[in-house]
Amino acid sequence: MKPRILAILAFSVPTATMAVSPEWMAEDCSAATQSFFQDFEARTDMKYEGQRTDGTHAMNGTIYLETRSDDIQCSYDPEGTTMVDFFAEGKNWPDFAKGGKSPYMD
Repeated sequence: MKPRILAILAFSVPTATMAVSPEWMAEDCSAATQSFFQDFEARTDMKYEGQRTDGTHAMNGTIYLETRSDDIQCSYDPEGTTMVDFFAEGKNWPDFAKGGKSPYMD
């Protein structure tokens, strides 16, 4: 294919096809949850709950820690590429979702 045709194809792909998959969000949320609790071996179960009316995506799940479990939720932007909120231990942790430290870090 000629470079010009490739450029046309690249810019003609609809934006919706660029959205991240629920599988990717599940893996990302699982890793974030393990990072939040600082338990990188803990088992997690994640379930994609769909896109909300505000456009964000909901990923709900559970982490199984050594002595307890906790229900969590990760919220992603409409494209599904960026976590915008993280819910654990009964409250929201928006700073953690945006790259902040876990409260369990030394």
